[in-house]
Amino acid sequence: MFVIVRDVNGVTETLKDSNSYLNKTFTEFSAADLLAKKLNSHLIQGPYWNVMSIKKASR
Repeated sequence: MFVIVRDVNGVTETLKDSNSYLNKTFTEFSAADLLAKKLNSHLIQGPYWNVMSIKKASR
């Protein structure tokens, strides 16, 4: 599983699902990387979004 994050003044911010407080998660790195690149293309300067791997919670 993957999430998109960025560091803002020393605090890690995670991209959320639209209209939600839940983190937007991806099952494939390529999908997360594509969205991070699209988000970063709209920024003039940082903080830039990056893909981070997370462990899926076990049941």
